[in-house]
Amino acid sequence: MDALFEIETDEVLLTWSKPSEKEPEPLTHVISPPGRLVIRKRRKDLVFLGRTTRTGVPEQAVAITEQTTGPRLYEYTNYKIYVRAKSGTRVSITHRDPFVERDLSEQEEESVVYGNINFGPQVGRSPFSVLVDGRPEFDFEVEVFPSKLDYASDYEKILAEVQEVMTALAMEYLRSTFQLGTTSTVPQPAHLEWLTLLRHVVEDLETALQRIAQQPVRGLTRQPVSVRAERIKRVDSQVRSAIRRGAGSGGFLQIGDDLTVRQRLQERRARPTLDTQEHRWLATQLDSILRRLVRLRSTESLLDRSERRKRTLQELGGLKTKISRLRQLEPMASASDQPPGGFASLQLLTAPGYREAYQACLILALGLRIEGGPMQLSVKDLNLLYEYWCYLALLRIISEETGQPIPTQSLFAISQQGLRVLLQKGKENRVCFDTPTGRSIRVTYNPLLRGESFLIPQQPDVMITFEDPDWPRLHLILDAKYRVDASSKYKDQYNSPGPPQDALNVMHRYRDAILESDQADQPDGRPKRTVVQAAAAFPFRESFPGEFGESRLWQALDRLGVGAVPLLPGNTAYLREWLRVALHQGGWALADRAIAHRAQEHARDWRIAASESVLIGVLRPGSPQQHLDWIKQHRIYYMPLLKTQRRQYATKWVAIYSPAALRHPGAVAHKAFVEAVEVIKRSEISTPWSSSLEGDALCVVYRLSRVDELSQPIENKSAQRVSTHRWTSRLALDRAKILEELLLETEPEWRFYEELLAYGISFHFDHQTISVSDPDDPKGRVWFIMGKSTKVRYAGASGFLLRNLNGKDRYFAHPDDVVEVLMHAES
Repeated sequence: MDALFEIETDEVLLTWSKPSEKEPEPLTHVISPPGRLVIRKRRKDLVFLGRTTRTGVPEQAVAITEQTTGPRLYEYTNYKIYVRAKSGTRVSITHRDPFVERDLSEQEEESVVYGNINFGPQVGRSPFSVLVDGRPEFDFEVEVFPSKLDYASDYEKILAEVQEVMTALAMEYLRSTFQLGTTSTVPQPAHLEWLTLLRHVVEDLETALQRIAQQPVRGLTRQPVSVRAERIKRVDSQVRSAIRRGAGSGGFLQIGDDLTVRQRLQERRARPTLDTQEHRWLATQLDSILRRLVRLRSTESLLDRSERRKRTLQELGGLKTKISRLRQLEPMASASDQPPGGFASLQLLTAPGYREAYQACLILALGLRIEGGPMQLSVKDLNLLYEYWCYLALLRIISEETGQPIPTQSLFAISQQGLRVLLQKGKENRVCFDTPTGRSIRVTYNPLLRGESFLIPQQPDVMITFEDPDWPRLHLILDAKYRVDASSKYKDQYNSPGPPQDALNVMHRYRDAILESDQADQPDGRPKRTVVQAAAAFPFRESFPGEFGESRLWQALDRLGVGAVPLLPGNTAYLREWLRVALHQGGWALADRAIAHRAQEHARDWRIAASESVLIGVLRPGSPQQHLDWIKQHRIYYMPLLKTQRRQYATKWVAIYSPAALRHPGAVAHKAFVEAVEVIKRSEISTPWSSSLEGDALCVVYRLSRVDELSQPIENKSAQRVSTHRWTSRLALDRAKILEELLLETEPEWRFYEELLAYGISFHFDHQTISVSDPDDPKGRVWFIMGKSTKVRYAGASGFLLRNLNGKDRYFAHPDDVVEVLMHAES
């Protein structure tokens, strides 16, 4: 493995090497700034030797230890480190974050340390210390770069836009890397910001208080002391009052002709004291710091234990011990009371020691900004930071597209769990936009979806809910994925880099697993899908405009309802286009974009088919082939006008029954769509055969489209005679395989028929008088006969009628209920 840098002293040799796997290639096309390697001596007589080299600089400058340029390191990458003590002494490498040290091992009686260093999703500067026999040898600092973002622009913009809401959202207490920061005035700093500031100022505070303890500024206090009357130095109002009242002790003395006093009186004499208002103010500040540290340590101890949390608790305990010790210094221990509210004095502002302690305490009331400065601030994992930013970008786009301002009062619900500052998870964290059209758009960050409609709870990053008048709720899902697969195999498949396939599978899951049940819309209680589309946002910037638009990831959003959108600062066009289509469409158009289940579409088509009447036409007995050829040629079918059959005018299809003279067995073998219906006299219809009807007799004439053969003729296997017209529905025409099944015109009858076949219940048909189906209350005209005593018929709005010759009629709403009764009757 190639070394990225080496550091050699007279005591130690350290080698930092490239990973065995290929380093990630930055996806950004912007040239990143140079890497960083800063080496600091910790031992005065330390000498750097010739193997101290680094990559990332010209060859002539590799050995210059004072420079700060070095190799670029990347997140999510395993780097190899090897440290060896030359003289057989013990060597160790330390880092504030125990996560960095977890893969390090020791060898040869601790004279060798080796292993992997992986910063995970952390970017920024990272300091290490090398110790020999427990004594600091040297420190070095490296810088970790993001491989999917431009460090100097994208990453800084993400930090800036997240800090716009709250700096603590971008911070963590203890992480592998840090960014530079400075103080900033805020209404109320978070616990995390406060503790970071305390760590920064505690050394200055300790130095200032130790100086105060060595050279305190004492005050004067006047306390009553019993003294002989002749020794009183200052006659004040208290002394005069005691003389008038005869107060005091001992005998009486005659002073002058008319003044008598006691031998001893109480006099208030000035004495130096440390119980001053300044010391009281400092003691109060230390008490407040102690209380907050105790609360934080108590909260942190209740959370899940980890190496990082263990180290955090140790640091909190160390800070508590240090502040407690400072509280016991004599000036602060002498404080006996609280200072007055809003107390300040020139002594606190100007006196040596007091001035520094006062400034340190004031800093704790400030907040932080990650923008360069003297403080080292740990920043959140990049994937969580990217998730926060995606949510902010989404809200800004919706606000701009709808013309509605973001309701900042409900923008974020901040959850402070000890030292963790997070966007609060759950449905309470919502931002709502109300449009003038009556539509409500609700954006929920990290909703936890569970209940009777979910077998497994679902928790997407962001859910956008559209509530239109007279329409059920519809959702879009956006999940932030700070992962990019840019392999050649992936790009060949999707025509672009994009989120890993497991992230796309999650989008499929959200689309299909997020269900809602509305008893008003679904009387059967079954939940229905409500997610129209689900997209994964990932950090990617195009090489040229429109490049990603040609990818399958983008095109699949509209076609499949699942896909991805590239999202980075200054590159929000695809997210805006995706949202714009939904934001500027009505409920109907939005519903049309949902991917329907194939079976549901089929069932819907069959419901439509059940409403379309079909005429089963017969051919002339003497010349069926001539009649069929004439129908095909002229695209006409006619029949006598029947005054009691209104179906004649509602007929949408004509099917032709071919008798056994044309095929065996006879079957309905042809169909045609009815383009027009006319009523004319028989004499006006020109046919090659004569008619038995009178010339003035009225006929219904059906103007047909092309007459096609059925792919599967409906055969007359029972050999029943078919000599007159019959009626059915297109549902029956499309589904029937035998002639008897044409009697089943309605959807409920077909449901019941399928249930009977599935349970193996024996039955046969008995059809009723032909009638016109009422679309609002379709009734079946066929009886299902079971045995000798039971029969069932679909009775429209009444449900299914079960008639038993030995009992009363019974009605059932669902075919399953009828089948259950029939099964019990058979058993």
